Amino acid sequence: MSGPGLNVPLNDPRMPTLRRVRPAAFLLLCLGIVDLIFVAGMLVAVGLDLQIFPLPPGVDPANRPRLADLNSYSFAAVGAVLARGLTIWGAVNALYLRRKGFVIMGCLTAMVPFTPGCCMGIPVGAWLLIVLNDPAVRKHFT
Repeated sequence: MSGPGLNVPLNDPRMPTLRRVRPAAFLLLCLGIVDLIFVAGMLVAVGLDLQIFPLPPGVDPANRPRLADLNSYSFAAVGAVLARGLTIWGAVNALYLRRKGFVIMGCLTAMVPFTPGCCMGIPVGAWLLIVLNDPAVRKHFT
């Protein structure tokens, strides 16, 4: 089976488990990467004070409100980067069928609302948690 993670022959006893875990783990990995890109883009937008939304009518462009303060946003960005790093780490561990505790932690950190990606993190993380709860899947994790 091609793709990221563990490559085992079709007659390997871990193959059914891998087929169940791989789609959710891959989505979790993609979600973590997209969220990291979002956080980097928002840091650039806040740091450069870019105008993201159009100004309301009658507002002077010189007196427009700032997007946010870089100091206040950087605190949330650090939390988002740490959470999404743990999400990516958990997804990679799921792809290799190892460290079930880190996989669970990755699922849970995907659900933390640091970025708008948590809207997808909740169903994908729950999906992987449900798959991990199956005894047939649980026995193949090291």
